[in-house]
Amino acid sequence: MPIYISLLSNHVAVHLDASDTLACNGVEIQGKASNIVGYHYEGGVPRVKAGGVYECVYTHAGARAVIRAPALAGPNIISPKAGDTVARTGTLTVTYVPGTGAGVSGEINQSQGLLSGAFSTYSGQPDNGTYTMPKASALKPGAGWIILYRSLLSVPSGTGFKSATVVDDAAATGVEVQWLWDRKRHNRVMDEFAIVFDDQARRWLDEHPNRDALVIAYSDTRC
Repeated sequence: MPIYISLLSNHVAVHLDASDTLACNGVEIQGKASNIVGYHYEGGVPRVKAGGVYECVYTHAGARAVIRAPALAGPNIISPKAGDTVARTGTLTVTYVPGTGAGVSGEINQSQGLLSGAFSTYSGQPDNGTYTMPKASALKPGAGWIILYRSLLSVPSGTGFKSATVVDDAAATGVEVQWLWDRKRHNRVMDEFAIVFDDQARRWLDEHPNRDALVIAYSDTRC
């Protein structure tokens, strides 16, 4: 579970003193520079089950500041259900039990081998029970995941800081579905075909010249 913390003084990033410590659920969080979010602290901690708490503790000169954030449950997805077949094109609407989060964001992903796959994420929408998103363009027929993330925005008090804001967007729930073949496209391909003679067939035709029209026999099996 990734943790990102920014410590600011007058909107300027703060570097901890050598004797200061910052830890979340007992794991030390290290400072890192970034051109995107500025100097911050990040690390990874074991994921806490829904109903548990993430606790981050900052110590300075013997004083402690503690921030606690509850672990939310992910959205309870109603449809599509695990194992459902879903078209690969168009827009996907996911229904779930609404909650009290600050919002819900979505993701579609599909593994297509060791180093390839289809992956797309989409921005937050109200936590009202319905989430709509376009489908990833590179999806192939077969299994893939639909994932929803619920966000919690809280402003804890009594932390020892002048102010603190917690954003938790790790409450996730996913369902594995089956992406369908595009039947129209499949039929167009099957309705058109070309005959190409290989070398062995060409030699046979050369050895057996005949002015009569060729008769081509083939078998077509569709599931």
